[in-house]
Amino acid sequence: MEHIALERIPHKKIRAFIQDQINNRVQSVKDLQVSFRPGDCTKKFLKHEEVFEAKYNIDTVWDSYNKTGLNSVFTGSLVSFALMLSKRNELDVLYKEETFSATEVGQVYFMNLSVLKGIVQIAVSYEIVVKNDKERVLEFAYIKGGKSTGFQRIKLDPVGSKTTRITHTTHYRSQSKFRDRFIYPYFHTKVLEEYHTNMLNYMEHKLVG
Repeated sequence: MEHIALERIPHKKIRAFIQDQINNRVQSVKDLQVSFRPGDCTKKFLKHEEVFEAKYNIDTVWDSYNKTGLNSVFTGSLVSFALMLSKRNELDVLYKEETFSATEVGQVYFMNLSVLKGIVQIAVSYEIVVKNDKERVLEFAYIKGGKSTGFQRIKLDPVGSKTTRITHTTHYRSQSKFRDRFIYPYFHTKVLEEYHTNMLNYMEHKLVG
Protein backbone atom coordinates (compact mmCIF):
# COMPACT_ATOMS: atom_id res chain seq x y z
CA MET A 1 0.00 0.00 0.00
CA GLU A 2 2.94 2.33 0.55
CA HIS A 3 3.54 2.42 -3.23
CA ILE A 4 0.39 4.55 -3.61
CA ALA A 5 1.23 8.18 -4.39
CA LEU A 6 -1.05 9.87 -1.86
CA GLU A 7 -0.14 13.29 -3.26
CA ARG A 8 -1.95 12.33 -6.49
CA ILE A 9 -5.22 11.80 -4.62
CA PRO A 10 -7.14 15.09 -4.34
CA HIS A 11 -9.48 13.93 -1.57
CA LYS A 12 -8.42 14.35 2.06
CA LYS A 13 -10.79 11.65 3.34
CA ILE A 14 -9.47 9.10 0.83
CA ARG A 15 -5.86 9.85 1.76
CA ALA A 16 -6.76 9.45 5.43
CA PHE A 17 -8.64 6.19 4.77
CA ILE A 18 -5.66 4.68 2.95
CA GLN A 19 -3.24 5.92 5.61
CA ASP A 20 -5.42 4.31 8.29
CA GLN A 21 -5.22 1.01 6.41
CA ILE A 22 -1.43 1.29 6.28
CA ASN A 23 -1.31 2.15 9.99
CA ASN A 24 -3.38 -0.99 10.64
CA ARG A 25 -0.65 -3.07 8.98
CA VAL A 26 -2.39 -3.47 5.64
CA GLN A 27 0.80 -3.76 3.61
CA SER A 28 -0.65 -5.12 0.38
CA VAL A 29 -3.80 -4.49 -1.64
CA LYS A 30 -4.49 -8.20 -1.11
CA ASP A 31 -4.71 -7.55 2.63
CA LEU A 32 -7.80 -5.36 2.18
CA GLN A 33 -10.81 -7.33 3.38
CA VAL A 34 -14.36 -7.09 2.08
CA SER A 35 -17.25 -6.81 4.51
CA PHE A 36 -19.39 -9.29 2.56
CA ARG A 37 -18.51 -12.31 0.43
CA PRO A 38 -20.65 -13.92 -2.30
CA GLY A 39 -22.91 -16.48 -0.66
CA ASP A 40 -23.00 -14.82 2.77
CA CYS A 41 -26.41 -14.50 4.42
CA THR A 42 -28.21 -11.19 3.76
CA LYS A 43 -30.84 -11.61 6.50
CA LYS A 44 -29.31 -8.96 8.79
CA PHE A 45 -28.92 -6.41 6.00
CA LEU A 46 -31.37 -3.81 4.75
CA LYS A 47 -32.23 -3.83 1.05
CA HIS A 48 -32.35 -0.93 -1.38
CA GLU A 49 -33.21 -1.25 -5.06
CA GLU A 50 -33.44 1.09 -8.04
CA VAL A 51 -34.28 0.27 -11.67
CA PHE A 52 -33.08 2.13 -14.76
CA GLU A 53 -33.61 1.67 -18.48
CA ALA A 54 -31.27 1.98 -21.45
CA LYS A 55 -32.51 2.28 -25.04
CA TYR A 56 -29.82 -0.08 -26.30
CA ASN A 57 -29.50 -3.84 -26.58
CA ILE A 58 -28.06 -5.75 -23.65
CA ASP A 59 -24.70 -6.50 -25.30
CA THR A 60 -24.06 -2.80 -25.92
CA VAL A 61 -25.05 -1.83 -22.37
CA TRP A 62 -22.99 -4.60 -20.77
CA ASP A 63 -19.96 -3.61 -22.83
CA SER A 64 -20.32 0.02 -21.77
CA TYR A 65 -20.74 -0.74 -18.07
CA ASN A 66 -17.60 -2.85 -18.15
CA LYS A 67 -15.37 -0.63 -20.26
CA THR A 68 -16.33 2.85 -19.04
CA GLY A 69 -14.18 3.92 -16.13
CA LEU A 70 -15.76 5.45 -13.05
CA ASN A 71 -13.38 8.35 -13.54
CA SER A 72 -15.43 9.18 -16.66
CA VAL A 73 -18.87 9.05 -15.02
CA PHE A 74 -18.27 10.06 -11.40
CA THR A 75 -17.35 13.66 -12.06
CA GLY A 76 -20.26 15.43 -10.38
CA SER A 77 -20.53 17.37 -7.14
CA LEU A 78 -21.91 14.40 -5.19
CA VAL A 79 -19.42 11.61 -5.94
CA SER A 80 -15.95 11.77 -7.42
CA PHE A 81 -13.51 9.01 -8.34
CA ALA A 82 -10.25 8.92 -6.38
CA LEU A 83 -8.28 5.85 -7.52
CA MET A 84 -8.44 2.15 -8.33
CA LEU A 85 -6.18 -0.66 -7.13
CA SER A 86 -5.97 -4.29 -8.21
CA LYS A 87 -5.52 -7.44 -6.15
CA ARG A 88 -4.36 -9.26 -9.29
CA ASN A 89 -1.54 -6.82 -9.90
CA GLU A 90 -0.20 -4.98 -6.86
CA LEU A 91 1.46 -2.28 -8.98
CA ASP A 92 -1.68 -1.56 -11.02
CA VAL A 93 -2.86 1.82 -9.73
CA LEU A 94 -5.33 3.94 -11.68
CA TYR A 95 -5.43 7.57 -10.63
CA LYS A 96 -8.22 10.00 -11.42
CA GLU A 97 -6.81 11.32 -14.70
CA GLU A 98 -5.64 8.01 -16.18
CA THR A 99 -7.20 5.75 -18.84
CA PHE A 100 -9.40 2.88 -17.70
CA SER A 101 -9.36 -0.50 -19.47
CA ALA A 102 -12.13 -2.81 -18.16
CA THR A 103 -13.68 -4.10 -14.95
CA GLU A 104 -12.10 -7.18 -13.37
CA VAL A 105 -12.70 -9.19 -10.22
CA GLY A 106 -10.27 -8.00 -7.57
CA GLN A 107 -10.33 -4.34 -8.52
CA VAL A 108 -10.68 -2.03 -5.52
CA TYR A 109 -12.24 1.40 -6.05
CA PHE A 110 -12.03 4.46 -3.83
CA MET A 111 -14.71 7.14 -4.16
CA ASN A 112 -15.31 10.41 -2.33
CA LEU A 113 -18.90 11.20 -1.35
CA SER A 114 -19.68 14.86 -0.72
CA VAL A 115 -23.01 15.63 0.99
CA LEU A 116 -24.72 18.64 2.57
CA LYS A 117 -23.13 20.98 0.02
CA GLY A 118 -19.67 19.64 0.78
CA ILE A 119 -19.85 20.02 4.54
CA VAL A 120 -19.59 16.24 5.00
CA GLN A 121 -17.01 14.21 3.08
CA ILE A 122 -17.14 10.40 3.22
CA ALA A 123 -14.60 7.90 1.91
CA VAL A 124 -16.18 4.90 0.19
CA SER A 125 -14.27 1.83 -0.94
CA TYR A 126 -15.42 -1.43 -2.51
CA GLU A 127 -14.07 -4.44 -4.40
CA ILE A 128 -15.44 -6.14 -7.51
CA VAL A 129 -16.20 -9.66 -6.26
CA VAL A 130 -18.36 -11.04 -9.11
CA LYS A 131 -18.30 -10.46 -12.85
CA ASN A 132 -20.60 -12.84 -14.73
CA ASP A 133 -20.60 -12.16 -18.46
CA LYS A 134 -23.23 -14.83 -19.13
CA GLU A 135 -25.75 -13.61 -16.55
CA ARG A 136 -24.76 -9.94 -17.04
CA VAL A 137 -24.06 -9.41 -13.34
CA LEU A 138 -21.55 -7.26 -11.47
CA GLU A 139 -21.23 -7.42 -7.68
CA PHE A 140 -19.03 -5.29 -5.48
CA ALA A 141 -18.59 -5.45 -1.73
CA TYR A 142 -17.69 -2.66 0.68
CA ILE A 143 -14.16 -2.80 2.07
CA LYS A 144 -13.90 -3.15 5.85
CA GLY A 145 -13.05 0.08 7.62
CA GLY A 146 -15.70 2.27 6.02
CA LYS A 147 -19.04 3.39 7.41
CA SER A 148 -21.09 0.79 5.52
CA THR A 149 -20.86 -2.98 5.18
CA GLY A 150 -22.56 -5.17 2.59
CA PHE A 151 -22.57 -5.32 -1.18
CA GLN A 152 -24.15 -3.95 -4.34
CA ARG A 153 -25.33 -5.84 -7.41
CA ILE A 154 -25.93 -4.60 -10.95
CA LYS A 155 -28.04 -6.95 -13.11
CA LEU A 156 -28.92 -6.38 -16.76
CA ASP A 157 -31.98 -7.93 -18.40
CA PRO A 158 -33.24 -7.51 -21.97
CA VAL A 159 -36.61 -5.88 -22.53
CA GLY A 160 -37.20 -6.63 -26.17
CA SER A 161 -34.34 -6.39 -28.65
CA LYS A 162 -33.42 -2.72 -28.20
CA THR A 163 -34.00 -1.98 -24.52
CA THR A 164 -32.19 -3.10 -21.37
CA ARG A 165 -33.41 -3.00 -17.77
CA ILE A 166 -30.69 -2.20 -15.23
CA THR A 167 -31.48 -3.32 -11.68
CA HIS A 168 -29.17 -2.01 -8.95
CA THR A 169 -29.68 -3.82 -5.64
CA THR A 170 -27.86 -2.97 -2.41
CA HIS A 171 -27.72 -4.94 0.84
CA TYR A 172 -26.25 -2.74 3.56
CA ARG A 173 -25.93 -1.95 7.24
CA SER A 174 -23.82 0.18 9.56
CA GLN A 175 -23.49 0.71 13.29
CA SER A 176 -26.29 3.29 13.24
CA LYS A 177 -29.90 2.18 12.78
CA PHE A 178 -30.95 5.80 12.24
CA ARG A 179 -28.40 6.20 9.43
CA ASP A 180 -29.49 2.92 7.84
CA ARG A 181 -33.19 3.76 7.93
CA PHE A 182 -33.20 7.44 6.99
CA ILE A 183 -29.85 8.83 5.82
CA TYR A 184 -28.32 6.04 3.72
CA PRO A 185 -31.37 5.36 1.47
CA TYR A 186 -31.80 9.04 0.62
CA PHE A 187 -28.20 9.73 -0.38
CA HIS A 188 -27.67 6.29 -1.90
CA THR A 189 -30.60 6.91 -4.25
CA LYS A 190 -28.99 10.16 -5.35
CA VAL A 191 -25.64 8.43 -5.89
CA LEU A 192 -27.22 5.70 -8.02
CA GLU A 193 -29.18 8.23 -10.05
CA GLU A 194 -26.00 10.21 -10.68
CA TYR A 195 -24.00 7.11 -11.61
CA HIS A 196 -26.49 5.48 -13.96
CA THR A 197 -27.61 8.76 -15.57
CA ASN A 198 -23.99 9.71 -16.24
CA MET A 199 -23.23 6.23 -17.53
CA LEU A 200 -26.17 6.25 -19.93
CA ASN A 201 -25.38 9.80 -21.11
CA TYR A 202 -21.73 8.85 -21.62
CA MET A 203 -22.82 5.75 -23.53
CA GLU A 204 -25.12 7.74 -25.78
CA HIS A 205 -22.51 10.41 -26.44
CA LYS A 206 -19.91 7.80 -27.31
CA LEU A 207 -22.21 5.79 -29.58
CA VAL A 208 -23.84 8.76 -31.31
CA GLY A 209 -21.02 11.25 -31.31
